[in-house]
Amino acid sequence: VHEEPEIDVVTVSQQTRGILRATALVLVAMLLWKIWSGLIPAFGIFNDVVLWSSVATTPAGQVVTAVTLGNLLLGVILLGLTVIAARNLPGFLEVVVLHRFDIDSGSRYAYTTITRYLILAVGLVFVFSHIGADWSKLQWIVAALGVGLGFGLQEIVANFVSGIIILFERPVRVGDLITIDDTVGTVSRIQIRAITITDADNFEVLVPNKAFITRSVKNWSLTSSVTRLVVNVGIGYGSDVALAQKTMLDVARANEHVLESPAPVVLFLGFGDSSLDLELRVFVGRIEQRMSTLHDLHVAVLDAFNKAGIEIPFPRRDVHVQGVDGIGSLQQEHAGESQSPQEPPPTIR
Repeated sequence: VHEEPEIDVVTVSQQTRGILRATALVLVAMLLWKIWSGLIPAFGIFNDVVLWSSVATTPAGQVVTAVTLGNLLLGVILLGLTVIAARNLPGFLEVVVLHRFDIDSGSRYAYTTITRYLILAVGLVFVFSHIGADWSKLQWIVAALGVGLGFGLQEIVANFVSGIIILFERPVRVGDLITIDDTVGTVSRIQIRAITITDADNFEVLVPNKAFITRSVKNWSLTSSVTRLVVNVGIGYGSDVALAQKTMLDVARANEHVLESPAPVVLFLGFGDSSLDLELRVFVGRIEQRMSTLHDLHVAVLDAFNKAGIEIPFPRRDVHVQGVDGIGSLQQEHAGESQSPQEPPPTIR
């Protein structure tokens, strides 16, 4: 079963408090405005200050509307509320909605991320509408930006679209152990442009989202976290192969992390240059148990072979020297030179 990453309780509680404080502040502000709006006419002065005019297209025709200082302040307030809601939404959804359903962490992350994008989009539409920039005017700007993005920012758009596909399709999730190119690590964040992978050295590697759609990605824990370990051992020629196989199977079955199903197996692969090559294949249930289990198996196999008297040979090489007579004559000449009397060193007067 895939081991889901734990929820950061501190972050979730902080985000929940933030959204609750923002909601309470908005409700208090609306209540005070409802009570005091008729008593304090000075607030109406904001609607008397005209900043610019806007032409809106309606079914009845074009209508000129004035954008006042009050509209601008309301737009700024809506923008601030949008940012607060987008930042603090994940914790709020975790506590109020998502924890009530049987949803894995990857799905929860996708839901909160997509909802954050929707809140930002809807909030910006309301902000622009209050300052006189309705959709009939923005559509030309969006069309022009689309053409510019298509030519100049192809990679950014491709990464953004790939990020949306990843959130919906979920080939990788937060907490998955993956391999892409030469990078092996755990997915820690899925963002608009790139996915952050934390490797074994605790380095954070940013990989563009497009790479996860166009390249080959190995996900170690997408549907199952069960993985196989292989221990290669060579025993000396003349050793009892059946005894070595039984010893390795006993070692595997004695390890608490090795699964009974699929069962461990020992294979006699072939005849090496200096050894008979055996291979122990076992399965472990969790990704984080791989290295520790591999270490324990190596130590246990070595100890069991020593007790059973099974030799693990080292590579041996035979060196053949040709032309021994020539080498002997050279050695004799060199020895004669070394025995010849040496000239005395010059005397310094």
